[in-house]
Amino acid sequence: MRRLAKRAFLKLAGLAIADRIAPRWVRAAQAAPSDRKVIIVTFGGGCRYQETFAPEGLRNVPRLVALKDSGMFFKNCVNDGVLSHYNSTSSIVTGNWQRVDDFGFGWAASPTIFEQYRKARRVAATDAWAICTNKSFASIGETRQRGFGEGKGANVVLPKQLLLEAVDEVIKRDLDQGVANRENVLSQLEGILNAGYEGIGWTIFRGGRQLDRQIKQTLKRGLVEYIYGPEAPSSGDELTFFVAREVMREFAPRLMLVNFWDMDVAHWGAYSLYLQAVTKTDRLCGMLWDEVRENRAYRDKTTLLIVPELGRDGDQNTANGFLNHRSGDPSCRNVWMLALGAGLERGETDRPIAHVDLGATALAMLGVHPLEMQGEAIREVLV
Repeated sequence: MRRLAKRAFLKLAGLAIADRIAPRWVRAAQAAPSDRKVIIVTFGGGCRYQETFAPEGLRNVPRLVALKDSGMFFKNCVNDGVLSHYNSTSSIVTGNWQRVDDFGFGWAASPTIFEQYRKARRVAATDAWAICTNKSFASIGETRQRGFGEGKGANVVLPKQLLLEAVDEVIKRDLDQGVANRENVLSQLEGILNAGYEGIGWTIFRGGRQLDRQIKQTLKRGLVEYIYGPEAPSSGDELTFFVAREVMREFAPRLMLVNFWDMDVAHWGAYSLYLQAVTKTDRLCGMLWDEVRENRAYRDKTTLLIVPELGRDGDQNTANGFLNHRSGDPSCRNVWMLALGAGLERGETDRPIAHVDLGATALAMLGVHPLEMQGEAIREVLV
């Protein structure tokens, strides 16, 4: 698919943030500048050790297994917070354990790393992004804390929501536009939208900013080529990867969150679908690292932090523990983290780290002194 112009892509995302800096920020203390870029990838939806880096699970994550020796593998990354998707990911991007609305109707109770980075470095909105498969993550990029808040955090893109609007506008309404094989296109798009536990019911954010006519036309011109092209997505996470790669190529942000989430299909109770999602997420993480190595704006200056946002329940008390992730048992809380990037230590460690440590680590790599955080920068990752 042809790449969108920067202005068009920002409008397409529908969540461009005004680049305004309050006067009181001018005298804020600054750390030493850094040219480092940081991408946090949530191996999202929840996965257990036994289906990933346990001996019996290695076959499900071949790309990460192959990359493991070239990075630093943390065998003991602990989620001590609320075992829900929004709270877990919000804890990662704030450096503090969050206990807020599970479905993203509120905001984190402390500033995000996106807000802290933009405030400290006085950078444009295009330098901080969150690309999220999970439709309830619209507020993951900012808070409502004093001195931060609306317009001062990350651009948040919900790729499935964009695709839903494309379905409505391109397929269902504009049948006179000559879209080839309309029924096949519609069927494939709806399959992507409905993939995962969330299913249908994409109404939460319909009241948000609507795409204008010009951007709808942009979608129309590129949609069919994308769907029928060699990179046609078959799931929400594949669509998220495409959008994340487009953002990297168009804007080269220094700080980005990529939220994969198809593994939450486990709630449906189909173990085979869960394993397929694990392997697909593994492949997409590998493709994202390939982009880092091949993209001149990222090569040799980027750290990729890959972590499951949470695990899933164990099988001690049920034959289908993989369905849920609320028990609080070790298989639900104890996961792993893989750090990749130039200059990092290589190997693996048993030293415990926590999800909240990733936020402090990201800011440290970007040369920003964090506000008060429960997390601490991971020394093995800092170079």
